Amino acid sequence: MSSSTSGSHWKSVDNEFRNKVDNIFHKYPKLPKTLPREDRPNVTSYPLNVTLYGYSLPLRIGSEVSVKNYNTFLDRNEKTGYKFSWDEGNVYIIEMAIPEHEAVVSYLQDCFKEPNNGVRRGPIRVYGSPYHYNPIRYGEKIAPDVAVRPSNAHVLQPLIRHPGPPPSDMNGRAHARVICEIGNSQTIISWNERCELWMREEYVRCVLGIKLFSKKIIGETVHRQMIARLWTRVVQGGGELSSNATLARAGVYVKEWDFGTIQYNNNAPTPTGCNALNLNAFQITIPIADAFYDPPIVGGVPTPYAILVPGTVVGVNFVIDLFDVQQVVLESQ
Repeated sequence: MSSSTSGSHWKSVDNEFRNKVDNIFHKYPKLPKTLPREDRPNVTSYPLNVTLYGYSLPLRIGSEVSVKNYNTFLDRNEKTGYKFSWDEGNVYIIEMAIPEHEAVVSYLQDCFKEPNNGVRRGPIRVYGSPYHYNPIRYGEKIAPDVAVRPSNAHVLQPLIRHPGPPPSDMNGRAHARVICEIGNSQTIISWNERCELWMREEYVRCVLGIKLFSKKIIGETVHRQMIARLWTRVVQGGGELSSNATLARAGVYVKEWDFGTIQYNNNAPTPTGCNALNLNAFQITIPIADAFYDPPIVGGVPTPYAILVPGTVVGVNFVIDLFDVQQVVLESQ
């Protein structure tokens, strides 16, 4: 064993020992020894004692866990492929990085990079699961599936980290302006709540949520129900007004699209009509200007201003074609 290899080995052993000692004196969540099942979500909301249902999601993996210990747990387990949730001391696994989920994440990231016109370090920065602070519980770390923010060259990093003003992510960079949350194993209730949670932060201009439901086999064909919801601060065209949005009366507008191969919440296997690209009824547009929201702050309060979009950005809107989303899901399942 070389000296460098030996040093690395003992460093690893030392870190493992430190973690074991740390676990004795702190209460952290415990990851399951076997993978949870994502194929049969069977609870409508949480918190619940989901261990009664086996290893389907959401799965509680800790109780009486402080926010500080939860954040430490996240730092140690951010690469596990799970999405976690903390609720009044209870910790849950609510989502898994299965192929369908990751395919949608990858597609959306590509959509938000397009206005950079092929520049690899363009003015629009697109990230997967960067940690931010919970807008309503100071100190708790949460991460979206996709976060879009302006580059430091166009919107300076906040001088004061979260809560600012202006707010920042966990690394002190400009807070995400556009958020995406993809729900597969999550219940529709918890997915909707998580999307609406982000809109509690004024600097989040819109949230795009994609919810995938279980596969349905009809005859010899595998179908998938899917819906999309867009939470914005400006009235948008397209889609249908959602009655499931609790923030709709607080200056937040919500649109919904039913875009799977068959309609959601319909006992009859009725097609949605989302069967080709470039159908106006199944395209979501988000103003590129939303990514560059950066009002001046007077007396600690953001004030009205004219948004400046860099001249190198191509186009006016981010465009998400829901037929594309449908197809990447079907190809991945």
